[in-house]
Amino acid sequence: MTCSVTVYGFGSAFGDTGAANDVDLLIVHHGTEPASCQFAIGCKRQLAGSVARAHITMLSDGEEAQLQFIKTARAVGLGTVREDHFDGDLTTLVASLPKLERQ
Repeated sequence: MTCSVTVYGFGSAFGDTGAANDVDLLIVHHGTEPASCQFAIGCKRQLAGSVARAHITMLSDGEEAQLQFIKTARAVGLGTVREDHFDGDLTTLVASLPKLERQ
């Protein structure tokens, strides 16, 4: 089975305020087995290295369901990163993120 994660954006960079100091991202991985967790950690590392001022939270499907983080934070779906399309999916996702003003 191919691992995948779903990435969401939340916070000021994705709201109506127009002023953001950082990019808040949520990675939801679809299992708690080691391969799924390790894939999610790899995605987090890659995003952290590719997105300036990124703050990244990771949750499993079960944790997200319990916390209802997506609903509470009004997170918006940004895309899926699949193990077999890792580089392309990440490149597309990073290109779609809002650009922050330089401070």
